[in-house]
Amino acid sequence: MRETTNENAHTEAPFVPALRFKWATKLYDGVMQYFVREDALRRLTIAAIQAKDGEKILDFGCGTGTLTTAIAASHQAISLHGYDIDHEVLTIAKEKALRFHFDAMPSFRRVDITDLARLPEEALKSFDCITSSLVFHHLTGERKQKAFESIRRLMKPGGRLVLVDWGPGSNVGLRFAFWFVRMFDGFSVTRDNAQGRLPEMMTTAGFSNVRAKPLLNTFFGTIWLFEAFTPV
Repeated sequence: MRETTNENAHTEAPFVPALRFKWATKLYDGVMQYFVREDALRRLTIAAIQAKDGEKILDFGCGTGTLTTAIAASHQAISLHGYDIDHEVLTIAKEKALRFHFDAMPSFRRVDITDLARLPEEALKSFDCITSSLVFHHLTGERKQKAFESIRRLMKPGGRLVLVDWGPGSNVGLRFAFWFVRMFDGFSVTRDNAQGRLPEMMTTAGFSNVRAKPLLNTFFGTIWLFEAFTPV
């Protein structure tokens, strides 16, 4: 996922699909499974979310819905929503969720969360937790900052952000491995991740109690866990 406008926009801004090219979208799940240790990443992310009964949770940049459906399967006593800017991956996510026959189905919606003026008004200050997995390294620095500001506006006071994404490699070899991701996705959009600037950007957006730690080493580098809270 990268950049476009939400479903209410009059014109569609350009965006880059999950694997850079539209024809590769259907390959996304396989690539994630074999090269990014997706099963382990999903388990660690769900453990970090710590969903509680009755909570309203948003998967921002839900993509093909793998994490969304895993959250739903692990804890069905929640209201679960998925936002993404790419209608093609949302179609895959909806079809994937239907195969599970959840009692409470996740709700998917096309939204450009970097467009502060077009956030769904009814969703403002409504989410207890917002999670995001491997999305922010696709965004420019300016759009990262806007996305953090949008997330803060969508969260309840005291709500928590659980974000997993690339960060500085935990050793020299993994720092070198991350160059392959940077060459593929673009050096400009991945610079903030490589330099470990996401916590600083969260603080600038108004989050408090920001924490960051390495979460998982993969073939392409180190994925980090970033946690933060909205002020009460």
